[in-house]
Amino acid sequence: MNQVPLIDIFHLSAMAITVGCFLFISAKRVIELSSKSDIEKP
Repeated sequence: MNQVPLIDIFHLSAMAITVGCFLFISAKRVIELSSKSDIEKP
């Protein structure tokens, strides 16, 4: 009962990679926007 099927492990790892990439891109975009607004401030 404790054994997890290989397909589930692959599916979970794929989901984790997708979510991680999405968060990384979102954070990168937020940092770029904040740096631009800091430069535009007088």
